[in-house]
Amino acid sequence: MTINRRNFIIASAGSAALFAASAPVCAASKKVSWDRTTDVLIFGAGQAGLCAAIAARESKAEVILFEKGAFCGGHTGMSGSGYYIGGTEIQKKAGIDDSVEINWKDSVDRGVKTYRFIKRDTAVVRRVYDEGVAGMAWLEKHGVKFMPKPVQGIGNRRRVHYVAPGYKKGSPVLIDTLLKEAQKLGAKVETEMQLASLITETGEPTLGVRVVGAKVKAADGKTINVRARKGVILATGGFANSPQLVKRFHPYLAGLPSLGSKLNTGDGIVAATDIGANMIIETNGFGMNMLFVGTHKGQSMGLPMTEAPLIVVSKAGERFEDESKGYLAACHKMTEKGIKLADWIFDEKTYQKFREGCLKPMFETEVVNKYDSIDALAKGEGIDAQKLKKTIERYNSDVAKGKDSVLGRSKLLQTIDKPPFYAFECGPKIYTSYSGIEINREAQVMDTRGKPVAGLYAAGDVTGHLAYQCNLGGGGISGISMATVYGRIAGTNAAKNKSV
Repeated sequence: MTINRRNFIIASAGSAALFAASAPVCAASKKVSWDRTTDVLIFGAGQAGLCAAIAARESKAEVILFEKGAFCGGHTGMSGSGYYIGGTEIQKKAGIDDSVEINWKDSVDRGVKTYRFIKRDTAVVRRVYDEGVAGMAWLEKHGVKFMPKPVQGIGNRRRVHYVAPGYKKGSPVLIDTLLKEAQKLGAKVETEMQLASLITETGEPTLGVRVVGAKVKAADGKTINVRARKGVILATGGFANSPQLVKRFHPYLAGLPSLGSKLNTGDGIVAATDIGANMIIETNGFGMNMLFVGTHKGQSMGLPMTEAPLIVVSKAGERFEDESKGYLAACHKMTEKGIKLADWIFDEKTYQKFREGCLKPMFETEVVNKYDSIDALAKGEGIDAQKLKKTIERYNSDVAKGKDSVLGRSKLLQTIDKPPFYAFECGPKIYTSYSGIEINREAQVMDTRGKPVAGLYAAGDVTGHLAYQCNLGGGGISGISMATVYGRIAGTNAAKNKSV
């Protein structure tokens, strides 16, 4: 759904009390005493913010980048580092037949099949597909290196490009590379500086008024007013760690723990909506990204579900979702059914085939228990033994017939019958939000009338998942590819503005 003007007025009036996340909009800018001035002011030093800083410096604009945390990275620094896009040179070298149009069709087809293709205009998200390959090449130009073999995501092609040295390990390398590049190009990057509120020309949350700066809170509690001659860019992440916003926008997920960055509390969303920005609430997809998190070491896992033949069962010993749909669908199904914990179960055939592939990160970073029999596995994992054996017997029988009679699964069908057997215990946690402030194809923040907010741009998780928002199926693009494309657009466009 989209918050309309009437709802916005109600939300804005109570935002300070409800969220305790933003200060009142500052007084008229003509009366503001500016403590600092720059051309482009950016909030958030994750993928989107760092790309925006680099792009703005490439356009010769003066840049200040403020990061709320004590170090840079945000949600990107915790991610698997996967850049999803089709039609890359890396794919061609790996013998993978793919293209932007195939990538797009996969997403549209899954959207039509799963969610009914009825939502917002696809022009904004389409730009990520069209410029995703160029965005990846741009990252490489600035020192980012990708693994030589893409892996399978949710879609029909291997188009997940991990940053070297690979899954998760590439995330800190990605941030470090881009941070050094931004600083090398002359961007001023400062940590422990939090967005408190945006400053408009009039100081009022009036539609049609230009954003000219922001009030910023430092680690010592003091606030300063920073003027932005050309533009302000919000790259502050989502709201996965704001219980109030989660409860408000996605109430069925209220109370679930979050694995995402502790800094993702919706600062940019609250500041933007306080001055009339429009909020898109993603409801026809999943609302929020969720991951399976191991109960032993707290590490997130997802990739094996779309690459290796395994089943996922509740402690009652029952399957509850087509595993080949991926971790997101399974996690949300668990939430809907009130299932707290689950076990991924596979046998020695799967282990031997995938132990150096998609299963390797799980064995390296989590605890996977090994058992000589299904009875021993059930006892060790606290699963109803009789139901589990019946579940596996029926599954194996269905595999032999080539059809999953329980959940309709048609991919990755393989019997579970060769000991030893393996079990990975995990549960769902919120990772990041798919809802966010609306932008157009130029990364301009849109107001509740459908018009751009002058001087204000946004990119990354603060804008939510652009593909899910218009009902495209998942797996076509990732948060990192969206953040790269629109971070670059935001930085370039803000830098081109006339100074005020």
